[in-house]
This record gives sequence, C-alpha cells and structure tokens, in this order.
Amino acid sequence: MTTNLDLTTEQEKLFLPGCFVALHPESNHPDAGRIGKIISRKGREMLVEFFKDELFGKTDYSLIPLSHWMPVPTFFVEEYEPRAKKRGWRVTKHGMKMFHEFGWGYTAATEGKK
Repeated sequence: MTTNLDLTTEQEKLFLPGCFVALHPESNHPDAGRIGKIISRKGREMLVEFFKDELFGKTDYSLIPLSHWMPVPTFFVEEYEPRAKKRGWRVTKHGMKMFHEFGWGYTAATEGKK
C-alpha cells in the first residue's frame, strides 16, 4: 500500500466524488478488495459507499483514509444485487480480464462473490 499522498493533478481526478475505488486487496480489513463509490473527500479522508440496502433502509460506508484505496476505472465497474433490494458494485468480466493482464491485486469481493 502506498502512503505517498502527493498526488498529481491527474491522480487527484481519480479520487473525486462519484469515482470508484477498491479497498487495497492486501489489507487486513474484512472488505479488502471491495469496490466502493466515493461519496465525499476532504484531504486524506474519504467517505466511500459499499452497499445500499433498500430493504432494511441501511447503507454501508467506509471512512478508511485515501492511502488504502486504489482507483478503478468506471468502465470496469457494474452495479449488482447480491440479494433483492441490496445494491453494490463489482468489477465486470472484461474488467477482471484487464486486472489479470495488468497484474492488479483483487479478492473475491472485487468480483462481488463475497
């Protein structure tokens, strides 16, 4: 995991609200590899949404600092429902092919299997 937070202007654009990120796959966090959508960011702190559960009226968020995330291109991400009325994001089959080709780390959560 990188701890250097001196981002270029182009890198900053990858961490704006609405962008997708993956929690670093080598993290010890139970959601390692999970895809989330940035809701807000202030400096090193980000609010990232993992799941929205309309059945229970609950949304799962993370407040883990920016250095624990990697940006994921929007065209690699698709919305899915692990169960009725619960929405999250995963990397598409084409996106996973590119993850493999680029040597990017991932977990079952990246593919929406966990």
